[in-house]
Amino acid sequence: MHVQATRILAPLLRRWEGLPGNVRGALWMLLAGVGFTGMTVCIKVSARTMPIFEIVFLRAIFAMLVISPAILRSPSGFFRTERAGAHVLRSLIGICGIATMMLSLAHLDLTLATTLGFTRTLFMILLAVLFLGEVVRWRRTMATCIGFLGVVLCVQPGATGLDPWTIVGVVAALFAAGVTTMIKRLTSTEPPLRILVWSYLIIGFIAAIPTAVIWKTPTFGELGVVALMGLFSAWGQSCMVNSLRVGEATAVAPFEYSRLLFAAAIGMLFFAELPSLQTLLGAALIVGSTLYIAVREARLGK
Repeated sequence: MHVQATRILAPLLRRWEGLPGNVRGALWMLLAGVGFTGMTVCIKVSARTMPIFEIVFLRAIFAMLVISPAILRSPSGFFRTERAGAHVLRSLIGICGIATMMLSLAHLDLTLATTLGFTRTLFMILLAVLFLGEVVRWRRTMATCIGFLGVVLCVQPGATGLDPWTIVGVVAALFAAGVTTMIKRLTSTEPPLRILVWSYLIIGFIAAIPTAVIWKTPTFGELGVVALMGLFSAWGQSCMVNSLRVGEATAVAPFEYSRLLFAAAIGMLFFAELPSLQTLLGAALIVGSTLYIAVREARLGK
């Protein structure tokens, strides 16, 4: 049976390898969009019936189970670090980002929450200027201002007033930018697996404290959704890595925004959500500005 499967797959693999790198990269990025959208749907579903910190705690456990084979293969002493303080700070920012992101997904339309999540690129520029000493020239400054104009459109008060959960979505993007900035600083001395393990351990430990107080025994269905969340997250991460490995960043970056299309479709089909005109206009400005920034920085080799 194994031989037969190899005979069937071998021609398909040869055709796949024969595709141009940018085409394969674009397809990998589309698959990453499916994975990350699946993850956000699982978060939206589970956050409606489970306490947020319990989800964070269980997510950390499932994530550690997923990466346990890599941990077991690591040499003795691999996870010792001289930058424990930086790991703790990265994890504190991370748990704040995860909690606010889950809250925004639970209370906002899927399209709007996904759109606000893309503003992390805009906040990363501000944080890079403030903490990494980067110089931002006029093109990136203009693109950043246009992106924040899109944010204003998305959170603009409607007939019923300002929805505070849109502010939570923006804050989640700010925390996500903070996590990325901290990871950039940590990677100067720390390998990715060490950063990942320290992060899950610290976040899991912090989340365990409120979880012990507000524990609600999950049903098998809820556990299944959290497990799917971890599976979709790993799917999205691995597909994105493969996309950037085989394709040029300028060619594959636009396909990351396929998540907006997937989110809008799932929101309409399964949650009866219809994006407002403000959300669509804001999304256009945010996507346009962050895409310009990503493509330009890739061309400059940053």
